[in-house]
Amino acid sequence: MHVLIIEDEYALAAALSTVVRRLGAEPTVAASGQSGLEKVGKRGFEVVLLDIGLPDMSGLSVLQQLRAMPAPPTVLVITAHGTLETALEARRLGAHDYFLKPLNLGEMQACLRGLMPATIQEKAAPVSTTNGKMLMIGAAPGMQRAFTVVAQACATAVPVLLSGPRGAGKTLAAEVIHRHGGCPTGPLVAFRADEWPEAEQERALRQGFEAALGGSLLIEEISSLSLPLQSLLVRLLSTEQAQPRLLVTTSVSLPDVICLGRFREDLYYRLAVLQATLPPLCERVEDVPALAAYLAGNAAPGRELMLAPETLACLKAYPWPGQVRELAAAMQHAVAVCPGPLVLPRHLPQAVAASIQSNAAGHLDEALSRALTIWLDQKLTGAEANDGPDYDSLLAHVESQMLAMLLRRFEDKPTHLAAALNMNRATLRRKLRDLLGRE
Repeated sequence: MHVLIIEDEYALAAALSTVVRRLGAEPTVAASGQSGLEKVGKRGFEVVLLDIGLPDMSGLSVLQQLRAMPAPPTVLVITAHGTLETALEARRLGAHDYFLKPLNLGEMQACLRGLMPATIQEKAAPVSTTNGKMLMIGAAPGMQRAFTVVAQACATAVPVLLSGPRGAGKTLAAEVIHRHGGCPTGPLVAFRADEWPEAEQERALRQGFEAALGGSLLIEEISSLSLPLQSLLVRLLSTEQAQPRLLVTTSVSLPDVICLGRFREDLYYRLAVLQATLPPLCERVEDVPALAAYLAGNAAPGRELMLAPETLACLKAYPWPGQVRELAAAMQHAVAVCPGPLVLPRHLPQAVAASIQSNAAGHLDEALSRALTIWLDQKLTGAEANDGPDYDSLLAHVESQMLAMLLRRFEDKPTHLAAALNMNRATLRRKLRDLLGRE
């Protein structure tokens, strides 16, 4: 693949050329808009990396001329001053994607990789669709245990208690049990007490019980039922001859609620004949890529999408407090803002995209802690009680190392260092004299 880089900043053009070569493509550099157009006229380029701020003409004008050619190249726009108007105009003129300076070369490389079909198939995760079928996805041990109970529930008509955090997929599991259970043609009626005014809850529960006859009654967040409603449910289960199949969900521990006196123990044993626990997403990180691909396919049916390796790393680093429901929303966001076939980290919600950096920061803190532990062990091992290093000497050694590094970072200018760290200049001068021997 041949890539034209229209960029007047030499250092950036050289860096982009390195990225292009790393992918096995051939880069050509043009330092102006007119030069770039001439090069395209002489030979074909599959991809053009185009800076908006060129010395001789607007990059948007170059983009318009490129897209008007008989076999227009794919154009990736680069700009140092991103505005809404510029972004909208670039999209209108046919730009494939839009990057802001300072460039994240990793994201640029991932985007270019997505334009190379042979490479993308090897390194990115393909998005799959299921034609509207309900799927429960998971290879993690916790999910495999849940699948075993769900399979058992599909072969019986006994009540099932589905527990796990909100958004983990308990309702989906109930729908699967209903659809594949003993009464799939009957209705699945859902009831949730806190969705009804207190005065109407008893009537709503009775109506739901009756409407679910011949099918299944799904009671969501069973712990939200008041004690009077729990008593009503016990009576219905005890006196009514015709009964629906009961499927209930909870995001709290019902035994704990029983201990607090807020849930009937006899009702618990009626409902918890089979119990399946769906683990939180952070405990089954290995399932995230497959889940994300499936949810992205549902969000964009018919589109051929891939999740870049960098995107998968972000998805696996994020803790997902909102569980699968939050992951589904994140993939809907990604496919809505992704213009091409490759979903990059910058197409994810900001908190998710930033997770890899925060995770890396945590690893660095751990590495520093390990290194400090080893250093202290070396300093203290074998030291006699009276001649070993004291705390002040240990602290002075660490502080002198840190000060030396900071000075190099601030070009050996103590004034700049003091201002950047909000440090008193007299204090800094004293530390430099005492710790580093500098006047």
